[in-house]
Amino acid sequence: MVILSAVSGSSRVTDVLNFLGNRRRLLTLRYLALFEPGTTIEVRRLARVIQGVETENARKNEGTADYESAYNALIQTHLPKIDQRGLIQYDERRKAVTVEESLERHVVLSTIAQFVLSTGSSV
Repeated sequence: MVILSAVSGSSRVTDVLNFLGNRRRLLTLRYLALFEPGTTIEVRRLARVIQGVETENARKNEGTADYESAYNALIQTHLPKIDQRGLIQYDERRKAVTVEESLERHVVLSTIAQFVLSTGSSV
């Protein structure tokens, strides 16, 4: 459980599990971790990637219900939550995110935490 506390910077395990418990949020974190700190990505691009992974369809399908669902969930829920944790800077007006240095460490720790939770192992 030490890992779970380190992942969120919080001692509340349920808070960490709620944060990590959403597949779309995890996809977002892992995709953004591919970029160097300081890189800015438009939410439209991010939504296309998430929608492509979820539907296993890499075509640009802006305007589809799947794309709209991913886009709206990102701007209304996931990006503000990730921003609150200091992992990105979300510019709501520009609909863009900038990767923070702490994101890579968080993704590594969250991957370890997921493994521990899924296998029942202890670290």
